[in-house]
Amino acid sequence: MKVLRIAHISDLHILDLAGTPWQSFLNKRMTGVVNLAGVRRNAHPVDLCEKLADHLAGAQFDHVIMTGDLTNLALDSEFSRARQIIERIGPPSHVTLIPGNHDLYTRGALKHKRFEKWFSEYLVDEGDDHLVAQQRGRLHYPFVRKLAPHVRVYGLSSAVPTLPMLAYGRVGKPQLKRLLELVALEPPEVTVRIVLVHHNLHHRVGMAEYVATLTDRHAFSEVMHDIGAAAVLHGHTHHPHQGHLTPRQDRRPSIDDELLERALAEAVRDIPVIGCGSSTWHRKDKEHARYNVLEVGADRVQAVHSYRYTALAGAFELEHQDLLDKAFLAHRLIRV
Repeated sequence: MKVLRIAHISDLHILDLAGTPWQSFLNKRMTGVVNLAGVRRNAHPVDLCEKLADHLAGAQFDHVIMTGDLTNLALDSEFSRARQIIERIGPPSHVTLIPGNHDLYTRGALKHKRFEKWFSEYLVDEGDDHLVAQQRGRLHYPFVRKLAPHVRVYGLSSAVPTLPMLAYGRVGKPQLKRLLELVALEPPEVTVRIVLVHHNLHHRVGMAEYVATLTDRHAFSEVMHDIGAAAVLHGHTHHPHQGHLTPRQDRRPSIDDELLERALAEAVRDIPVIGCGSSTWHRKDKEHARYNVLEVGADRVQAVHSYRYTALAGAFELEHQDLLDKAFLAHRLIRV
């Protein structure tokens, strides 16, 4: 069986204010603009994002996954520019996206379903009606995409509008329930389930643990074991992270459906949880732009490699040969 090569990128933070009226900043965006003029000034160069897109397009990956924060302020001008860049990577059949908290930066972005309006074709399986995603907005999640007869990718949304200075996320019970229902509909040949969520699952240092966390990460993690997830991919943290979810030995499944027996049989596995970091974070004194490549075999994710951009080479180069080795070190255990 062919090994699938899947690229994982995240947190592009594409900035484009062209044509945006000043009234659009009389909300949370005001604090965002101050941040962009300060500590994040020129931190995510658009030209590096374009270089990444062209690199991925030429690398002949089987699929590309993007785990949120395409934009900074959820402006139509930013989504338009982001759409142009994503199209350089490949057609909707080749790319899967989920939103991040910056893509739902304001209540207006949620109300007008702005992310789904611009990227609906990337949120449905090939041949399905993408207008459904535009109409449903956040209610569209989770969605499922078929990458191969044995591989499914499930996209969830943890992005919710928050007050200024807050960046927490929430998946919610309806999405988790729907995820279980979608897995129950899988054909027997499905052996690999890759789950996408923007917010990280691991505990962070300082205030980020309180203001930028996934508020229902415990419930989310439990369901990952219920469905026998092969891996969880996330964004949000601009530095890369590798860890794993280890099921409690005394836990009882939260579902009772014989259609899910094959998934529950796999629930004792440790689940890799991997964030690639920001794929465009780049400043003169700090070079952190990265992306990962997953190698997916017949029944599991076999390896995960990381690539890092350096100004000296002017390109993305191999950084780590296999992050799964790091993910399963005991000190990288994710506590939820």
